[in-house]
Order: sequence, then C-alpha cells, then structure tokens
Amino acid sequence: MITNLSDITIFSDLPEDALLRIAPLLKERHFKKNHVLMFENDLSEEVYLIRSGMVKVYRLSEDREIVLSIATAGDIFGEAEALSNDIHRISSVEALENVSAWQLSKQDFLQIVEEYPSVLRKAYTILIERIRVLNRLIRYLSFYDVRTKTANLIMDLYYNFGNQNDNVYKIDLRIGQSLLANMLGVTRESISKTLSDFQAEGILDIQDKYFYILNKSKLESICNKTEEIQELRKWNNQ
Repeated sequence: MITNLSDITIFSDLPEDALLRIAPLLKERHFKKNHVLMFENDLSEEVYLIRSGMVKVYRLSEDREIVLSIATAGDIFGEAEALSNDIHRISSVEALENVSAWQLSKQDFLQIVEEYPSVLRKAYTILIERIRVLNRLIRYLSFYDVRTKTANLIMDLYYNFGNQNDNVYKIDLRIGQSLLANMLGVTRESISKTLSDFQAEGILDIQDKYFYILNKSKLESICNKTEEIQELRKWNNQ
C-alpha cells in the first residue's frame, strides 16, 4: 500500500512542501474486484492514483474485449482526459482485484500542473511509454501467430512483474487465461492450447495462476527476435 505521494510516479519529482500542499486535495477511494471505475466514452473528470491493487485498461467492441494495459500501485489514470479538451473517457478501467486509490478532481489536477511543470513533464513521459506499449500490442495483434504472441506477452510480463530464483523465473502476478487471451485478441481456447504446449515442452509451469519460466532461452527463441532491446519490454522506464 502506497502511503507517500512521492511514490506516485507522476509526483515523484516534487519537493516535500509541494506534496504537503497536494495531500488535502486527495479523496481516498476503495473499489472491489470487478468494479468498473470508468467506462469508455463516459463524461467524467476524475483522476485516479493507485495506492494498491491492479486494474485493467480495455476497450469493448461488439462484446469483444481487448486489454490495452495493466496498471498497478504508483500508476495514474484519467490524467490524459484531464489534459485534453475532450473529457470523454478514452477507455474503460476495471479493478482486477481490490483497489485503493486517491481521487483528484480535474480542476485540482490542472492547478497542480500549472504550479509544478515537472508534473506535466512526467505526464508526457507516461504518455510516451503508453504509446510504446500500444505499438508493441499492435505488432502482436497484426503480425504474429498465437504461439509467438503468447511467448512475447509472457516475456513482457516477466520484465514487468518477474523475479529470478536460481534458474526459475517467476512472474509475480496472478493472471488467468481469459485475461491473457484478451490482451492478445485471441480466444481462450487458443491460449489454453498454447500454454499446454509450453508446459509439455518444459518451457513453462503454471501454479495457481502464477507463471514460472523454466527455459527462458527457448521462450526467447519463440519470440522470433521481436524485441532486440529487451529493456524496451518494460512498461514504465521512468
């Protein structure tokens, strides 16, 4: 659970006196798992700073869902609309687990941006990182088969949520097959078969929705050199 505003990425460069001025503007909010915090095209103005938990950012079309990104503690969402002339929500956001957040009004957020230029610089940096992630997603959706897509996404998840213990690489994030399928725009059946193949080949083990990479070099070979600079797999390079 984040308790210090300095641990929120967009405010990380602010001095202590600025953080003390911002703190009274925040409203504490709690959301249950599966609660939809905002819907695509809704008219709303709040900005959210995640203190704990995880949300998915997604879009729906004819009852088909595509997950654009996952946000965790320290992340912000809603700031792009606040900085835009159009307050229609760009996408929907749903809690993947219980979430605690600070809520900030658009007016207060814009006042902070006006007073502290570093916040605006951070907002632009965050936006560029999101564009980078979306570019990778477009590549996956457009050019690769299910096996290559899945291998790349698993590697992405490892670079963002992974840790190494001897020769086993754990993705420290519980993720179901449906969510994985929606991140790649494929059916759950396709993901299930691909993951079963990876397990049979000794590449991957799955326990209680946690992924353990047993043969990282083989998984990387399946990725087909789709990311020569592996550090670019990180969703937040700040």
